[in-house]
Amino acid sequence: MQNNTKRTVFFVSESTGITAETLGNSLLSQFPHIEFTYHQRSFIDTEKKANALVKEIAEISEKEGFRPLVFATMPETQINQILKDADCHYYEVFESILDKIGHDLHTEPTRESGLSHGLVNEKTYDARIDALNYTLMHDDAMVLKTLHEADVIIVGVSRSGKTPTSLYLALKFGIKAANYPITDDDFDRDELPAVLLENKDKLVTTTIKAKRLQQIREKRRPNSQYSSLQTCKTEIKKAHKLYERYGLEPLDVTTQSIEELAAQIVRSHSVTPLKDSLI
Repeated sequence: MQNNTKRTVFFVSESTGITAETLGNSLLSQFPHIEFTYHQRSFIDTEKKANALVKEIAEISEKEGFRPLVFATMPETQINQILKDADCHYYEVFESILDKIGHDLHTEPTRESGLSHGLVNEKTYDARIDALNYTLMHDDAMVLKTLHEADVIIVGVSRSGKTPTSLYLALKFGIKAANYPITDDDFDRDELPAVLLENKDKLVTTTIKAKRLQQIREKRRPNSQYSSLQTCKTEIKKAHKLYERYGLEPLDVTTQSIEELAAQIVRSHSVTPLKDSLI
């Protein structure tokens, strides 16, 4: 077994490469002791492009002394064969799985390009756009009067990941996600706004470790009172007191990715993602 800690990875597709990248990253996360350098090569849809990529892979293999890992979604058989013969470890992520599914279903897969990312369902596409528009309008409590239309309302201190999680919920799942930052005014009143309590069943309260919050805030406002560790500790403590008063159990977002947090929200708050969404 080779004891190397750095490897080069290519995500290759005849289309966007989103599927190859998503699946490849998921698999490689099981090897945290190795440092990966990633390259995405989308729209490899001609033999000329494939041969150029084969040359690039060969150069890296020779330079590094290790064959790159290539994760691909490549239904076009001729291009697939060209890449399979490259100086790399080649993983066409659909190849064996599609054949097995086809065998079990007693039918042949179409092997058409781009089906998983096309505009398959106009209604779900429109629903995503509607959700995104709603989420953008209700970011950081910019609009409160239509908060009752939200599917979920993410609540937490400033810079604790509310906005990116809300946008991910909208884009990925078509969920209308509003978010509300707890401010000094809320702490001074020592209560949450009535409009939040009126929608208590939709609230997703969050917490975060003070050190992590300080790191995030420091990038936004370096060496400020806002980003000081003491301010972070104080705000988190006050937020917890508010949560306890209203019987709200916060989710700890300290080490969770946006994807993990979004999936947890979908599962635990009885919101229904679009039918063509994956969790």
